Amino acid sequence: MKRIKDGVELYARKNSHEYLFGTHKFGVLKNVIRIHTQERKFIALELLAGKSVSAILASSDLDAQSVHEMIDELEACQLIDVSQGSLKVSPRFISKIDTRVEKNVKHFADASFLQLQKRSTPELHQTNWIDGVTDSGVEILSARQNYSVEISGRNRVATIVYSLLLLSGLTHTRFSHNSRGPAITVGDLDMGVGTLRPSEFGKTFNNHCETLRKDLSLFPLERDHDYSEQDERTDLKIHCGDFEPEKLSQWMSTHQNFLHIPSPRADTAQIGPLVIPGSSPCTRCSSLFFNDYNGIEETLEISGHNQRDYPQIAAHFVASMAAAQIVSFLDGLTTGVQKAELVGNVITIDYQFLSHPHTVAIARHPLCGCAF
Repeated sequence: MKRIKDGVELYARKNSHEYLFGTHKFGVLKNVIRIHTQERKFIALELLAGKSVSAILASSDLDAQSVHEMIDELEACQLIDVSQGSLKVSPRFISKIDTRVEKNVKHFADASFLQLQKRSTPELHQTNWIDGVTDSGVEILSARQNYSVEISGRNRVATIVYSLLLLSGLTHTRFSHNSRGPAITVGDLDMGVGTLRPSEFGKTFNNHCETLRKDLSLFPLERDHDYSEQDERTDLKIHCGDFEPEKLSQWMSTHQNFLHIPSPRADTAQIGPLVIPGSSPCTRCSSLFFNDYNGIEETLEISGHNQRDYPQIAAHFVASMAAAQIVSFLDGLTTGVQKAELVGNVITIDYQFLSHPHTVAIARHPLCGCAF
C-alpha cells in the first residue's frame, strides 16, 4: 500500500501558480517534483491527508494513468513508502499452554507491543528517510536487535552511549566484563549520567546496568537470555578512553571492527576513528597524522596524574554524536551501503563551541603498517 512519507510538504512558489512537492534539508529543497496542474495539486493534498493511492483512485474520477505517473515521480525521489511493514520482535514468552501462546502472539492485545509501537515512532521516522528505504523503516529498525555491541571504558560518555544504544533498538549492547578496570562500582562521577542516581552509589556498575536494561531497551527482551554474556561475534566494539596497546593489537589482528573515543585533552573531545581493520585507517594512523601535521615526534605525559572525564553537557553531546555514528554504521550493515563519512574520519569537539564540531579526514599512514 503506497503512502507518502511523513515529512513531505507542499510549497507554493513565489509569483507563480506552481507548487513544489517534497522536502528540504539544511534549508534547501531536496527531492521535489513540480505541481503545475490542479489535478496534481489535488493528488498531493490527498496524499498529505494520509490516503493511499488505491483510496485516492476509489474516491475520485481522476485518470489512473496520471495518478500513477505522479506516484512514479515520487518513488524516484524516494518520497513514497511502497509497503507498510510491521516491527519484528524477539519471542518473549515460551509456554506449553496453547491458550497462553495464542494470547501472546496477538500483538493487538499485548500492552507491551502497543507501547513499542508508540516508542518506536520517532526512530521509524529517522530510518524511513535512509536512502533506499520504502517500507516505513521497519526492516532497518527491527534489524538493530540482531547486532552485538560491546562497550569498554570508564567515563561518562561510555555510560550515556550504553543508554542511547539500548533506547535506539540495539538490544544486544553490553559492557565488557572488565570495562572499568578496578573501578567496578558506581562512583561520584557517575551521578546523573545515564539514569544513575545517588541512591546507586557503591553498587556494582555492570550489574546495575543490567538491571536497567529492561527499562531502557526499545525492544522487549527474551526472558531467559543473558545479555551480559559475550557473544560469539561482536559486530562493533567501542572503547572510551585511552587504549591499552594489547587491546588494540588484539582487535587489529582479529579484524574486530571498533570505534575509539579517546579521553578528552584540555577542553577538546574526540570521536574516532571508526576502524575496519584491513580496510580503513586505524588509531595509530590518526596519531601519526596528528604528529606530522603539528611537527612533533611524540607526546610526553605523566601517567595517572589526571583523571580525565567530560563535563555533563559535553558528555551528552559527545555521546549523542558517537551513538549516531554507531547506529549509522550498523544500519549500513543492514542496507549493504556504508556512508564514506563514517570511516577514516576524526571528529574534534571544542567544549567552548559545541555547536561546531570539526571533522578531519585521515588516510592510512605509511609508517603505521596496518595495511600489511
